[in-house]
Amino acid sequence: MRLWIACLVALLPCAALAQSPLTAEMRRTLQAGLVETADAFVLTAYKEQAAAADDLHQALGSYCAGQGAVDAPRDGFAALFLAWQRASLIATGPITEAEGPMRVQLWPDPKGFGQRAVRAAVRAQDPALLQVGGMQGRSIALTGLTALEHLLYADLAPDSYGCDLATAIAAYQAGLAAGLVAEWTPGSAYRRAYDTAADGNAVYPDVDALLREVLAGTVVYVDRLRKFKILRGIGPEAGAARAERTEARQSGLGLMSIEVSFRALADMYDVPFGLFDVAPDVGGSVEYLVLADTAASVADALSIMDGALADIAAADGPQAQELRRFADLVLQHETFLKSGFLASLGLSAGFTAADGD
Repeated sequence: MRLWIACLVALLPCAALAQSPLTAEMRRTLQAGLVETADAFVLTAYKEQAAAADDLHQALGSYCAGQGAVDAPRDGFAALFLAWQRASLIATGPITEAEGPMRVQLWPDPKGFGQRAVRAAVRAQDPALLQVGGMQGRSIALTGLTALEHLLYADLAPDSYGCDLATAIAAYQAGLAAGLVAEWTPGSAYRRAYDTAADGNAVYPDVDALLREVLAGTVVYVDRLRKFKILRGIGPEAGAARAERTEARQSGLGLMSIEVSFRALADMYDVPFGLFDVAPDVGGSVEYLVLADTAASVADALSIMDGALADIAAADGPQAQELRRFADLVLQHETFLKSGFLASLGLSAGFTAADGD
């Protein structure tokens, strides 16, 4: 399936991928950078996600047993939610299987499927959902962070079905994150394919295919950052803001979600000896240096911005206008990741899922 995605991303016949313009030196250099990015950024991000999911699961178990206040699981939710915003930057490999990132977070959810799924489950009180593995194969509307937010930020009483359901969802997310860590750990089947793309294998015929897949995932990420995380609620212009369309309204994590996303971009660019750091050695663009600085500066500005994202949208004042300016800056990342970086290596730009949205 990943080879098919790579072909779609490239908008070229699969046979054309075998005729790489990259020299042997370029392939080796880019492969080394991709491996370092996997180890230093991707695997680290998934480990943080897994640790946060475990902490949330434990916190919910204690709270539902009548120990402590709801603040602990809510803090745990915030940690997991924000860890996922960082980890989802690389939409490559195992996370793309089945229903992809929506297994972790179904958002946007304009039809309210998450809330409907929670209400239906609490009303039915099916004990099978609470068993070990009971969430496997269930609707993504019920098993992800959107559903969990609805439970945690409602009147979640200890020793209730709703509380046990939240614990079961957290357990599912912990298992999912642990699986991603295992599959990105060197020596796993996926990492063997990822780490040897330069030599060609059944998953990646060459390093070009892997490079295009990694970049396609980041293009989709920045497209979502601009269109959904920022502009969906803030709107493209004054008067178009809609507070009810902002992300994570119940938990108030929408603004931090945007901050973490910009910080993740900066950190990905800045991985020492990572993909973007080594690419200039074989003719790759150095534009990433400016983009990393810009993304870090935006993240810093967001970290000191007052108020929740929904409140900023409701006021539709200077802060909303500043967020629209940040959305415009995202287009620079999209252009670089979609075409500029590839062109500097002699590769043509391709198609991504962000095109045509």
